[in-house]
Amino acid sequence: MNPLSEILTQWQTHEIVSPASAETIKQAENTRPVSLYTLLRNLLYIGLVLFTSGAGMLVYLHIDTIGHDALIVVLALLTLGCFFYTYRHSSPFSVSEVNSEGKFVDFVLLLGALLFLSLEGYAQWRYSLFGTRYGLAAFLPAVVFLFCAYRFDHRGVLSMGLTALASWVGLSIAPLEVLTGNDFGSSQIIHTAVGFALVVGGLSFGLSHRGIKTHFTDTYLILTGNLFFIGALAGLFTSGYWFLYALLIAGCCTFFVWYARQKQSFIFLLMAILYGYIAFTYLLFSKIDDAGFWMVFGGFYFLASAGGVVMFILNYKKWLTN
Repeated sequence: MNPLSEILTQWQTHEIVSPASAETIKQAENTRPVSLYTLLRNLLYIGLVLFTSGAGMLVYLHIDTIGHDALIVVLALLTLGCFFYTYRHSSPFSVSEVNSEGKFVDFVLLLGALLFLSLEGYAQWRYSLFGTRYGLAAFLPAVVFLFCAYRFDHRGVLSMGLTALASWVGLSIAPLEVLTGNDFGSSQIIHTAVGFALVVGGLSFGLSHRGIKTHFTDTYLILTGNLFFIGALAGLFTSGYWFLYALLIAGCCTFFVWYARQKQSFIFLLMAILYGYIAFTYLLFSKIDDAGFWMVFGGFYFLASAGGVVMFILNYKKWLTN
C-alpha cells in the first residue's frame, strides 16, 4: 500500500473524509500527468551527485597510486573547466530570470560547484590550507556559490551558497537538518538562527522588491523560513522572553500568508498555518493552567483542529485566491 492510500484509509477510519471523497482523491493522484522533463532533469542531478561521490571513493581507494599533488591538479583543472564552460555557454547577466542557451550549462555549473567543494576539502585535509580558520573555509564557497548563482541564474547553486553561509555562522539550514543539525537548547544558537533568518530573508525580499532575481525569493524564504520558525519556537518554549518570540512568529506567519496569496503558493501557506498552530497551541496550554478547564475544553479543541485540517485541505485554493 502506498503512502497516499494509507493516509486516506486512516482518514476514513476517523471519518475525516468519506469513501467517495477518498476515491476521488486517489483517482486524481493516479491520473495526474508526469513531467518527463522534470523527471529527466532530476535524474541528471542525481547522476551528478552519484558521479562525484563515486569518483571520491575511487580516489580514496587508490590515493597511494595517484598521488596527492596530481589529484589536486586534476580537481583544479576539472573545476576551472566546468566554470569556464559555463561562462562560455551561458546567457549574459540579467536581473530577471534567464533561460540558459546551452542544454547542459546548469548541470556543468552544479558539477563545478561540487568539484570546488571537493577541491577545497581535500586541500584543507592534505595541506591545512586554511589552518584553524574553519570559518574562512565555509565563507569562501559561500561567496563563490552566491556569485555564480546570481551570475548564471542557478537556484541549486544558490541553495548551496546559502547553506555554506549558514555554516559560516554555525548553523545547518538544509530542511532535513534544521532540527538535527542545530542545538536549539542553546540560547546563542536560537538568537543566531532567528537573526540570520530575518537578515537573509529580509535581504532577499528587498532585492525582490527592487526587481533583482525575484524568482530567487522562494528559495530564500523556504530555507530561512524553516530556520526562523524552528528557532523562534525553541525560543518560545525555553526563553523568558516568550512574548517577544510570540510576536515574531505572529508577524512572520502573517507575512507568509500574505506572500502565499501573492505567489499563489501552497508551501508558504502551509508553513504559516503549521508553525502558527504549534505556537498558538503551546501558548494556550502553557498559559491556561487549569486541569478542569482542559478536561472540558481540550477534547473540543483537538476535534476543532482536526476539522480545521480538513477545511484547509478542501479550501486552501480559495484562501489563496480570495
